[in-house]
Amino acid sequence: MNHVNVWVRASVVLGCVAVLAAGCTNRQQARMQQQTAQTQQQTTQTQQQTAQTQQQTHHAQQGTNQGTQPFQNNDRRINISDTAASKIVSEVPEVQTANVLVTDRTAYVASMLKNNQTLTQDVENRIAEKVRATDANIQNVYVSVNPDFVGRVNTYIEDVRAGRPVAGFVQGFADLVRRVFPTAR
Repeated sequence: MNHVNVWVRASVVLGCVAVLAAGCTNRQQARMQQQTAQTQQQTTQTQQQTAQTQQQTHHAQQGTNQGTQPFQNNDRRINISDTAASKIVSEVPEVQTANVLVTDRTAYVASMLKNNQTLTQDVENRIAEKVRATDANIQNVYVSVNPDFVGRVNTYIEDVRAGRPVAGFVQGFADLVRRVFPTAR
């Protein structure tokens, strides 16, 4: 009888251990499934943001350097072109605001369009024309209505005008340009 009690108790203990182990495994599997679902959701959001950025960003580069990557400027100077910006705002009716940064032979236009306007190829071409009309040396013009790009360019210009140091801006701008304009057309 004593052996039977020992076997019964041992069976009960082993059964409890098995139930606990199964419960822990189920919880761990549920946690892993939840983490996988969150990762997939984050990936989807990132892909949607990338698609939105690509829709908001267009390139207006005509006629030269078909394989050129943007911001391959060796002297690393960035100039503000108020003349080009004024010309764009006054002569391209779809544009509400514009700021233009020039590096060597390349211009980067950060623009906000008026309500219900979109950046079409025609608008890009007209913006590029206005920029080239102010500086015959400019060969490549990149146009973006990407809010991040517009905000950073606006901040840079405000800092320069306020006399604040902008020493780290050149590298940050180069990184931003590579992200917003990943390849030239």
